[in-house]
Amino acid sequence: MRELFEKSVKKEKEVHAAPAMKSELMQVHKDLKELSAVKQDLSTQVQMMTRDLGRVTSDLQQIPAVKAEIEGLRRELERARAAIEHEKKGFAESFDHGKVMENKLVTMAREMEKVRAELANVEKRAHVAPPIGNPGVNYNANYGNPEMGHPGYPYSVGYGMMPPNAMHYPAPAGAEGYPQYGPGPGAWGSYDQQRNQGSR
Repeated sequence: MRELFEKSVKKEKEVHAAPAMKSELMQVHKDLKELSAVKQDLSTQVQMMTRDLGRVTSDLQQIPAVKAEIEGLRRELERARAAIEHEKKGFAESFDHGKVMENKLVTMAREMEKVRAELANVEKRAHVAPPIGNPGVNYNANYGNPEMGHPGYPYSVGYGMMPPNAMHYPAPAGAEGYPQYGPGPGAWGSYDQQRNQGSR
């Protein structure tokens, strides 16, 4: 009897504990579902990380090629800089040469202007000066030059000057028939006779 009583008590306890166990079992199932979802999420993350790792590995394998490309670009940049510096230097030299040539051209232009001015002055003086050795040209005997601002000479060209060949041609007669500048030269014989008489 006692054993039956103990068994009945045990069964009763088990019956009272069944709801709690059932609730605990449901919680366990719930936890299992959550863990399954977490497992699925972790599996997805692992797959993504695996793919990322593969890409990183591929990128790491391409690093030497990328480094070589970067080095080539750096050298190309250095060559471009050197070419630019050379062009700048050449441009500066060309600019300096151009300035020198420009200064020379300006100097030549000034010299040409001076030469032209001198030629113009020479031509101007040549037009103003009397012609030499051309008796057919009637030149003003007063020697006046209105452009130079000098007054004319008040006397005629032949004043005070013995005309050429005066020994061979008599002087022109004045208004009364006498020579214009006094008697002409006497004969050499009369001059000698007067000198002899004076010595006596």
